[in-house]
Amino acid sequence: MVDDTKVNKASDKGTGIRALKSEKIKGVDVMVNRAIERILAADTPTADNNNAQPNSKISTSGDKETVKSPPRKRATSNNGRVADDSQSKKTASKKNVTKNGAEPDAPQRKKKSHKTKKVVFVPNQDEDQVSSSQVFIANPLAVSQQKYRQVNNTKKPTSRDYKLRVIPLGGLGEVGKNMTVIQYGEEILVVDGGLAFPDDGMYGIDLVIPDYSYLVENRNHVRAFCLTHGHEDHIGALPYVLKDIQAPVYGSTLTLGLLKGKLNENKVKADLREVKAREEVEIGPFKVEFFRLTHSIPDSMGMAIHTPVGTIMVVSDFKMDMSPIDGEFMDFGRISALGEKGVLLLLSDSTNVEKEGFSSSERTVGYSLDRIFYSAKGRIIVTSFASHVHRVQQVLWSAERTERKVAVVGRGMQNMVTIAGSLGYLDIPQDILIDIERINSLPADKVVVITTGSQGEPLSGLTRMASGDHRQVQIMPGDTVVISANPIPGNERTVAKTVDNLFRLGATVIHERNEGIHVSGHASKEELKMLINMVKPRFFLPVHGEYRMLYKHAQLAQQLGMPEENTFVLENGEVLEVSRRRCRINGTVTSGRVLIDGLGVGDVGNTVLKERRQLSESGVIVLSMIYTKQKRPRILAGPEIYSQGFIFEKEYEHIIGEMKEKVVAICTPERLSDGSLHDLRNQVRSVLSRYVVERTGRRPVIMAVICEV
Repeated sequence: MVDDTKVNKASDKGTGIRALKSEKIKGVDVMVNRAIERILAADTPTADNNNAQPNSKISTSGDKETVKSPPRKRATSNNGRVADDSQSKKTASKKNVTKNGAEPDAPQRKKKSHKTKKVVFVPNQDEDQVSSSQVFIANPLAVSQQKYRQVNNTKKPTSRDYKLRVIPLGGLGEVGKNMTVIQYGEEILVVDGGLAFPDDGMYGIDLVIPDYSYLVENRNHVRAFCLTHGHEDHIGALPYVLKDIQAPVYGSTLTLGLLKGKLNENKVKADLREVKAREEVEIGPFKVEFFRLTHSIPDSMGMAIHTPVGTIMVVSDFKMDMSPIDGEFMDFGRISALGEKGVLLLLSDSTNVEKEGFSSSERTVGYSLDRIFYSAKGRIIVTSFASHVHRVQQVLWSAERTERKVAVVGRGMQNMVTIAGSLGYLDIPQDILIDIERINSLPADKVVVITTGSQGEPLSGLTRMASGDHRQVQIMPGDTVVISANPIPGNERTVAKTVDNLFRLGATVIHERNEGIHVSGHASKEELKMLINMVKPRFFLPVHGEYRMLYKHAQLAQQLGMPEENTFVLENGEVLEVSRRRCRINGTVTSGRVLIDGLGVGDVGNTVLKERRQLSESGVIVLSMIYTKQKRPRILAGPEIYSQGFIFEKEYEHIIGEMKEKVVAICTPERLSDGSLHDLRNQVRSVLSRYVVERTGRRPVIMAVICEV
């Protein structure tokens, strides 16, 4: 055992020559130590710090700097590569250092004064290569004690650096019609293409899809559509979009199976390409890596989109379910690995950011269904989202345990059961499914009906049952109706109306949240925190939620230590430009909504909706009349006045008569002979409108059908 080595500076006019007392350190070659000491001896305060080892600790105090290097087996060069002993000796011998630490032929350098600061060296990395875990410290306590890593980089990005653009066309500030454009240069990748259901003010509208004009304008640059899962708000718009844009569609087995059914209904052909979890696909300048998520539908996947600028991670609808129905867990390992490697931008679901704690497991719903099925004395009618495969699975299991037969009602639900069953995503017990026509021939306590209508849709199965309009199923006293879903924001009134009608018909309705018949498929606050901490992105964009949800999700990321300037709350159509070092909002593209009414796509706009709203509120008045200008201008037929939704004509005949008199007074021979037909119609509408408002205070739609012969 030998004494520790002591290295002291010589006092000979700052020559920097160190006296080395030999010692033998266990496992360290003495020759290597001598070479290291000679290199360190050349590192005087006036020397350039570029000769310091990358892993050395550099401390500054006033005008002097000292370098301390731990003993090591092999010396490392500045580029992070390992050098052998001979190379180290050659390096030391080549440096003919003078007393003042400068080379003989080099000009004398002035001693620089350094302010006290903390410098962090990262070998072999510039700022563009720094992993997100080094930039984002996901710990508010650590943030209060240690500032974020400061990287010396004076270069500011130019417009050429912002080649990567993220453009949400739907799903922001709303729940539904999710569609996001990822664009590098001119090359475009589209994530999802969903729809939304109309609200109460959209009279006669069937569906709402994003305005995809931007994609149509750049149709030659759209390389692919990548789908996260098979819910309507993520795939429902594609039957319309793919009519105008031809590009391959990537998705999981079930997702493409559900999409194929919709495409066949709309007679649309598409190039569908199936992918599995942990599979990578090269799409133009993008490399898309899919990974598994847990949601309320099987085969849900997120994706890491590797671009020349950096990695964008899209974590769509998800929850951290530790006991999923299908046994497929969220891929925590791959998500964490991607986070350690470095994620430039994270897009994450915001739906349940206002909900504290963790979302309950889907398996808990099965226990509640068992309890209801065992206690019910009559028929059981269960409604849920048509795409909720796991919920339907648990209904089938509960029915099997209570020896009940199951009938499926509603085209959407029937299609889902057929597709999911054929692909192996539904475990359908043998002989449990029966035709809806047979339910009346079986005892009431042996029947279960699964139907659509959890959101009170006007044409859905449950809504028609509640109004007494369903052809096969009539609600009777003793029936138990289970609404296994929460109303989507905006649908509360229609759902409440359906529940009221069911109670009027004598049914027992189980719909309260405390009954345990529904759990959300979206992550709550603590799960969202876990995701951010796993990924540690440099920039963060909350998606999929109303504006307050996006805002609170951004605040949540800031509470975990992410800088406020690195979080972005966008509106649909805003362009987020991303470089390796910066992120900014720059401009907008065309966005909005396209209304689907029957076979019409986009032919109903705000003007038509306003007229429909006016018709629903005050009704319509139709005036018909025929006149001539020949020889003696006069009215040949009429005027006749009809109304719908305005007044009951038999009780208000005097108002109808006065309206006719007003029209006759306008149509004088002089006006008929001199005026145009267009001017006459406008004048008649104007006079009748003023009269109706004065007499009734109402503003009905007035139509003047006037013909000239």
